[in-house]
Amino acid sequence: MDGRNTPGSDGSEAGADGRTSAVRRVGGRLVPGPVRRSYALKFAVAMAVVILVITAVGVGSYVQIRGIIEDDAENTLQSTAALQADSVSEWMSGMQAQVRGFAGTDAYATGDPERIDEALSASAAQASADVAGIHYVDADGRIAASTVADLEGSEVDTSRPEWAGPIATARNGSGDEWRVGVSDRAYESNGRLLMAFAGRVRVGEGVLVVVGDVRSDFEQLHRSRSIVRTQLLDPEGRNVFASRRSGPSALAETAAFERAVAGEPATRERASDVVAFAPVRATPWVVATEAPKSQLYQASETVGRNVVVLVAASVTTLAVVGFVLGRGTVVPLIRLRRRAEAMEDGDLDVDLSTTREDEIGRLFVAFDGMREALRAQIRESEAARERAERSRAALERQNERLDQFASTVSHDLRNPLNVASGHLQLIERKLDDLDEEVDEALAPHVEKVDTAHARIEEIVGDVLTLARQGRDIEETQTVDLATVARDAWATVDSDGATLSVPGTRTLAADPDRLRQAFENLFRNAVEHGPPDDAGDGDLTVTVELTADGFAVADDGTGVPPDAVDEVFEYGHTTDADGTGFGLAIVETVVEAHGWSVAVDTDYDDGARFVVSGVFDGSGDDSEA
Repeated sequence: MDGRNTPGSDGSEAGADGRTSAVRRVGGRLVPGPVRRSYALKFAVAMAVVILVITAVGVGSYVQIRGIIEDDAENTLQSTAALQADSVSEWMSGMQAQVRGFAGTDAYATGDPERIDEALSASAAQASADVAGIHYVDADGRIAASTVADLEGSEVDTSRPEWAGPIATARNGSGDEWRVGVSDRAYESNGRLLMAFAGRVRVGEGVLVVVGDVRSDFEQLHRSRSIVRTQLLDPEGRNVFASRRSGPSALAETAAFERAVAGEPATRERASDVVAFAPVRATPWVVATEAPKSQLYQASETVGRNVVVLVAASVTTLAVVGFVLGRGTVVPLIRLRRRAEAMEDGDLDVDLSTTREDEIGRLFVAFDGMREALRAQIRESEAARERAERSRAALERQNERLDQFASTVSHDLRNPLNVASGHLQLIERKLDDLDEEVDEALAPHVEKVDTAHARIEEIVGDVLTLARQGRDIEETQTVDLATVARDAWATVDSDGATLSVPGTRTLAADPDRLRQAFENLFRNAVEHGPPDDAGDGDLTVTVELTADGFAVADDGTGVPPDAVDEVFEYGHTTDADGTGFGLAIVETVVEAHGWSVAVDTDYDDGARFVVSGVFDGSGDDSEA
């Protein structure tokens, strides 16, 4: 028997192992490698997923339940308003029906006071409980008979002016038209809130007035409750059942109220409450039912508190689980992190020894190896820094020597130049004493010597400028680009050319050195333009803003394509009278500011030099 069962048993175990391996392969493809290799990440991800699931379920349930509760509360409020509107409509219809029924009695046509009194008494006995009184008003506006003894024989205008409107409405009917006039608002008498309904008697000029007690049937419409407040409003927004005349309600200015006046139920949600509107059939009135949100949506707040409690309980439970599991896993990682932070602060002698052979133990070993590598890198960095310091000091000394050399050369060359210029001036004066033939023979040579002296002076000045302008700029000022450009243009012999600065922007620069760069760019433009076929003064030089700097463009002869790579080199010039240092000085000044300058090879209308890296894009500078 064992022999027969063993193969089957082995087959079942092999199948289970195969399925497990398949699940692991699928899980390995879905789970990222770092999570698979780190228990701490697995633990953190698992805790985060559980928290997110619980939170999502709680929030989703809360949102759904809250929506259902709020919708149900609003529907209930709307139903309340509709029920109140139906109740008012039915009461109005009942009162109007009683007016019609009582006004059809033949006794009013006889004009006999006794029969009229009997008819009023009979009508009062048949009237509903909310009828406060029945009155007969003759054609002269006198209350000829009444179930209220105090009113009988008095004038309507003096004793009951509230009836004037309904009586006028009832009498305005002509022919077979029969109307029931209704008070536009309730009035208070002897502690009772009343409304008058008036209709013409079937025969005669008299009017029957039936007065209804509003308060007995519609207590909720004129008294505020703790939760719901209901009002009956006319089209202007005034409270119909208010005992005192008041101004229009703020609700009358809402679109929902206008829809209700037009016959459509509506709801409006305000900051602190919700209002439901319902039209009253066969009247222009609207019932407005208000309820505060704090009470109307109280159930949703309870659900929200329960969700918070549920999430808090879940997080607390996960914290306990995390504490228990973290003692054996996460805590050692925290210790390692603290030691790594100590290493980051410069303490490379922290204890990284461990007896563990698992992943955490290998991590300690890896950090120990990293510390040794870090020590080696620090030693190399310190050596490199010392070399850089020595190089910087040497460069500073070299710059100082270069500046001193340039000043010395300038001084030593200018002294003999000044002597030579003095002797040249003496020769020019002596030439004036010689005969004209000798003067004409020697004057060209003297002029060439004078030109050579001027050229040497210009070269010496440019060399000195190059030596000094190449220093790094340590302090800058906030300057206006257009102002510096125009100041530089004023020092240049423009030869009739025109400067255009369409826009400006502030920038941080050394104003003197920036002005010198502009001067050399302007001189370069003037010296190489306009084209031969253009007249004097036709050259225009434009200083314009770019995305991160500015450009100086002209409509002159432009830069030859084969000279683009050489224009900034020392001594390069295409002008026989030029020194070749102008654009070199421009590049020196620009690079001293940390910017860069280049020729725009896509510009076909002349020459255009673009200075980039001036603005960092922070938006601190303002464009005019």
